[in-house]
Amino acid sequence: MQVFLHLGFHKTGTSSAQMFLHENRELIWPRAALVLPGRIREVAHAVFAHHYDRDATSLAAITAAMRAFLGTMTLGPNRRILISSENLLGPMPRGVTPAPYPDAAAILRALIAGFAHFDWPVQVTLYLSTRAQGPWVDSLWAHQVRKDQPIPFTEDLESFRARMNRVSQGEQLDILRRNLAGVKLVTQDLSGFDGLPFGAGQPFLDFLALTPEQRAAFQPVFRRNVSPPRAVTEALLALNRQGLGEAELAAAKRALLAEAGAETMSEEDEA
Repeated sequence: MQVFLHLGFHKTGTSSAQMFLHENRELIWPRAALVLPGRIREVAHAVFAHHYDRDATSLAAITAAMRAFLGTMTLGPNRRILISSENLLGPMPRGVTPAPYPDAAAILRALIAGFAHFDWPVQVTLYLSTRAQGPWVDSLWAHQVRKDQPIPFTEDLESFRARMNRVSQGEQLDILRRNLAGVKLVTQDLSGFDGLPFGAGQPFLDFLALTPEQRAAFQPVFRRNVSPPRAVTEALLALNRQGLGEAELAAAKRALLAEAGAETMSEEDEA
């Protein structure tokens, strides 16, 4: 069995990739089982719990959750699986830990251990979409500013950049490669999506090894979940700092974003 496990990073075209997979799901299904974030939410909850507990018990819970999830699927030794959920890597980075994803290697080992559920060999390919460090950090900051959450995010961009740049995205990848020896890890930078026929969906089609004729039936998708202009984000930040009640702040942000043609983010939405 071959598994293609797309884990983010957050804010690297993951929403666009997942939209591509959803829009083309009827073409994908004969060739691979498809798992998108809503379907694997319980496993993501176990990952988030480990982010706070950080012990052997919470790691074992990740493996157990993955095994339980896989047990709900009808699979065989020749079936491929496509999984895309950036929350399986942990919460979106906010610069509160030295590395963006401090427990990523342990989490990934625990997820992969879940595939020992099967009586046949399983080859897992980890796929991490990436982005240049500067735009990535700026997008993470804009997301936190825009998102509705009980405690509004009020940090300025310069301070956020300084904390997020302690360990870069590239250095995080190096950590994973060192700690996951023997696991196949592939990457694709967001900047290259525009030059690919299917954009953020291209790595998934490459994994499926389709013929040109089979690929021709797939529909590309446009980028989604794009940050609003910087001026809009600064206006949202000013709203976050006004001390408004939660409902009042959410309404004010929705109005501002609607005027700008952007969308709000809920506390549940980490993508």
